[in-house]
Amino acid sequence: MSYLPGGAEQQQEQAAATAIEPGESRFYPILSNLVDRLRDELDHPEVWPLLADACQHDDIVELRDLVEVLEPEQNRVVRKVLNVVGGVLHALSVDRNRGLTFLRELLAQSPHCALTAGAIFFVERFGTDKSADLSTRFCEFPFIKFETLMDGTVAPCCSIWTQQRLGHLEGQAFEQIWNSPSAQAMRESILDGSYRYCNKQRCTFINEDALPLKADVTDPMLRAAIDENRTHVAEAPRWLFLAHDVTCNLACPSCRGGIEVADEAQERRFEIIEQKVFQPMLNAEGRTRISISGQGDPWSSPHYRSILRYLADNALDVELHIHSNALLMGEKRWEQYQGLDHYRPLVDVSIDACTPWVYDVVRRPGKWDKLLPNLEFIAAKRAVGEFCEFHLNATVQLDNYHEMPALIALAKRLQADTMRMYMMQNTGGHLAPTFTRKNVGDPAHPLYTAFLETLRHPVLGDPVAHLYDVASLRTLAFETMLPSDALGADYSREALREAIRDAGADPARRVALCAAGRVRFPVDIELLQVEAASLREMGFVEQAGYRLAEATALGGEAIAAA
Repeated sequence: MSYLPGGAEQQQEQAAATAIEPGESRFYPILSNLVDRLRDELDHPEVWPLLADACQHDDIVELRDLVEVLEPEQNRVVRKVLNVVGGVLHALSVDRNRGLTFLRELLAQSPHCALTAGAIFFVERFGTDKSADLSTRFCEFPFIKFETLMDGTVAPCCSIWTQQRLGHLEGQAFEQIWNSPSAQAMRESILDGSYRYCNKQRCTFINEDALPLKADVTDPMLRAAIDENRTHVAEAPRWLFLAHDVTCNLACPSCRGGIEVADEAQERRFEIIEQKVFQPMLNAEGRTRISISGQGDPWSSPHYRSILRYLADNALDVELHIHSNALLMGEKRWEQYQGLDHYRPLVDVSIDACTPWVYDVVRRPGKWDKLLPNLEFIAAKRAVGEFCEFHLNATVQLDNYHEMPALIALAKRLQADTMRMYMMQNTGGHLAPTFTRKNVGDPAHPLYTAFLETLRHPVLGDPVAHLYDVASLRTLAFETMLPSDALGADYSREALREAIRDAGADPARRVALCAAGRVRFPVDIELLQVEAASLREMGFVEQAGYRLAEATALGGEAIAAA
């Protein structure tokens, strides 16, 4: 892959004609040092300002050409480094938008790469009023959080915000994990301000400039860590986040390939871990936050239910967060764990859809009519203060991106604290065959433009909407020229119909115009029908069916999707 976005023949010929021999270029030692520094694929924020400075000089063309000449002959890691460097140089010295698009395409191929994410973070903020310098900021998570994962490893924060792992539950004592060399390296990256292990495109606190200033930290333990550059943490974790049991009553395509249940051997292992690790932590001095669960569903897992029972039967100094699909969290189930009321828990529910026809696909084998009463039960508990917070979650992808505005409306109707949205991640082998088709956030996706049109919906700017990594794409949607822009701000239905007719043999453009039109005309049945026909033409038959089901619900005639 060439670092020159688009791979224009003229650019390639120009680079070849330059015929730079690596040993002859005065930039070769500099580039070699850059590769050596960046080949760990971690972020190196000390590098990006140097490249920005280099872009101010006329001889930057020679450096860009050298990258172009060297890149094709290298191994995978070196090619990635050269592509990232080339993308940054192109963005800062040739075309910012094309350079950023290229870097985002690289990140789509390796979504967990801290190096690429860090480069994008710097370029996006370069020359703006938002700083990419995090040296004055502080993140507490690596100093307080113990997140268990389904492969038995332990992470210092959200497992898609960093790939750094502290250790393994099997074969390592708690102290070995909590203050391992990896744990201390993660903490050092916070103290030195590099945040090199962090994915700066995924972490909400980084993206939203929500990290506190180091100077404002008053907690005694954290204050000492900052002042004394202390990476060893003597006290137990304050936050136990459980995501190691995959047992779940759903087989959501965005998460797994089928129903998964822990076997007997795993259950025996979980019992030992609960007794030897978790219960002592829950009974440790000081308040502990426990989150159940980041993987699987707590009400379908015998292991997690055992922990919930322990909490219900013992009034501990614990802050309880329950993360669930809520299909098994109704009033009758809650009555069986009455002691949990003591904790006034935070409840976080993943729903991914707000209509039966989409929910039944993306949360299979769940049923919307079984979920909705439970959501209303949780909302009622939140309304009277028996639950301290209530949040809804959705993983955004091909099947549900068109429902984002309706998801916000549902959250507001239920008086949820937030509606949280995340882009689908390529998190497992089960997704590999279909990820490209489902990832509408990829600029190469046929429905990418329609996705950007949807992101412009005003309701996505409502305070209840918490967009995480969707936020940067929404910003991009307003910066990009889209089909609806040709219509003006206050276009009529007739103008929209004419634009759709003018799109002619371009079904992707018709779908994008329909998506934009639904922002202005949300109950227009004709638009849904035209969009369905266009989706069918593009091969998205199931998605066409969603639009027709919505049209029928609005009062239109039922029309077959196939």
